[in-house]
Amino acid sequence: MELIRISDSKLKIMLTPVDMRQFELNTDNFYDDGEQMHRSFRLLLDEVKRQSGFEADDHRISVQYFPSREGGCEMFISNLSGEREHSSCALTPALGMQPATRTRGSFCRSFAYRFEGLDELLSVCRRLLPMDYISASSAWRDDMGRYYLFINTFAASPFATPEELYFVVEYGSVENAAQLRLYLAEHGAVVCAEDAVGTLGAIA
Repeated sequence: MELIRISDSKLKIMLTPVDMRQFELNTDNFYDDGEQMHRSFRLLLDEVKRQSGFEADDHRISVQYFPSREGGCEMFISNLSGEREHSSCALTPALGMQPATRTRGSFCRSFAYRFEGLDELLSVCRRLLPMDYISASSAWRDDMGRYYLFINTFAASPFATPEELYFVVEYGSVENAAQLRLYLAEHGAVVCAEDAVGTLGAIA
């Protein structure tokens, strides 16, 4: 495990495949809201603190996770200020998405969904449009004609899904956001790089 202190509040963690096995982490279920994942994440944070002194408050952190093709990953962990009620949720530059404003919870999460057709994507964006939270979003299409929607928002935990997003599975399927980024980098084309929910929801 390699640690790079970016600032007093942000740390970059690089894990090898061996490190991933040690902490019982894997790319398929990183965002699962289960007891095993919570335990693994807590063990990782404890080791980070031991090695670097970096304090990561379970209730005030942002986690960004990027898997590598070799089986390891890069992870960015940031402490969020308790006073900033509208802190930004950093997003992957490669997806062309802009910061979202926090409205609930303290954990920055990326969600990804696959749709078999454009109609399903538009329907989801239309239903998301009037909801009372602000979320960054982008839409993509792969070379097989399937559509994808990325949403970044804050959740109650690194593994929780806001109830407002539960309905999306009526139209499509949940994807692993980190792995999907890698896939679309080679096989995808952007449909709407910024504010996909606002743009596509308005025309649906």
